[in-house]
Amino acid sequence: MQQGGDQSARAVGEALARAYPDARCELLARDPWELLVAAILSARSTDFQVNRVMAVLNEHYVGPAAFAALDHRDLERAVRHVPLFRQKARAIVEAARAVVRLHGGRVPDGLGQLGNLPGVGRKTAAVVLGNAFGIPAIAADVHVQRVAHRLGWSPAEHPAQAEAALAARFPPQQWVRLCHQIIRLGRDCCRRIKPRCARCPLAAFCPRQGVVDGEQRPARQRP
Repeated sequence: MQQGGDQSARAVGEALARAYPDARCELLARDPWELLVAAILSARSTDFQVNRVMAVLNEHYVGPAAFAALDHRDLERAVRHVPLFRQKARAIVEAARAVVRLHGGRVPDGLGQLGNLPGVGRKTAAVVLGNAFGIPAIAADVHVQRVAHRLGWSPAEHPAQAEAALAARFPPQQWVRLCHQIIRLGRDCCRRIKPRCARCPLAAFCPRQGVVDGEQRPARQRP
């Protein structure tokens, strides 16, 4: 726990480690480019959906150059089983072209460079940095935002606030694994609607901020 972090953070981290010792990235990828594509596809999709689509893509296209040569409309047909497939297909093709043109065909390993690629936001960049390059980063997805808020660490469900909350309480070497553990917690217990507080491993430490009788949805703050 970093200096300035609240005293419950250590207990939360230990409880998450006991509950989810095997938590990891569930997007299947063999290299940074495949993980970048999978992360772009993962918005509003399940890991299972994305992994099925990636298995098909990997049979036909290898590396940024192959995707850069595509018309995004051709890629749409291959990714049509995930939500927002048209926007995602365009983003993947444009990101591939940027990687080829600006980075010599190699996915960059800097947060700013990754975040400047088409279709790549801060969360997607953090997923790639942490899981493909082993660089500490906080991927503040909806589960991380929700848990940070309900623990009372952030005033609202907001990505920047959740990222700041975790960065203030945990050392960088814990960030990547911690995010995976929180995501597992969000799926298993800390659900948006009707959270399963009685079975939550963090129940003893959680003030349940924004939750009333297990029903009320926490208010979201607009960026």
